[in-house]
Amino acid sequence: MKNKMSLLVTVFIVGALIGGAILWISCFCFNKFCPRPNHETGQDTTGIYRITVEKANNYFRAYMDTNTIHVDTLKAFTINSEQFVAMQLISSDTSVHGFRIYMGKDEKGKPVRMVVGTGSPDKVDKIYVTSDEASGPCPFSCDVSSPIMED
Repeated sequence: MKNKMSLLVTVFIVGALIGGAILWISCFCFNKFCPRPNHETGQDTTGIYRITVEKANNYFRAYMDTNTIHVDTLKAFTINSEQFVAMQLISSDTSVHGFRIYMGKDEKGKPVRMVVGTGSPDKVDKIYVTSDEASGPCPFSCDVSSPIMED
């Protein structure tokens, strides 16, 4: 009877360890099923990734080469939650004074935003790419009913 109980406990522990290992592999090695929290901020960083200066320049050039709309007067800029999280990731650098968001297009021609810290010059050791959803300059991405924009 005692051997059956210890065998049951052993099988349960081994099963839990194997299940945990499979979950870890699927979440963190393949990043398919689980969001990846940043250990510094605790924020979900899914969809945010770092790139090099060269790649950021390529994204920016692709955006400028295909952008036919020119904004003469910038009224505001909407940022999305991914960009906010990217700013939090960058803000751990105490020499960062603020943030700049560059527009770009990735290798597939998809619009992206690139978040960098500002100082003098830009802090390009950490460049994070995010989606462009729910973000952009105003005009175009404006809340026209905002009391701030009333004439």
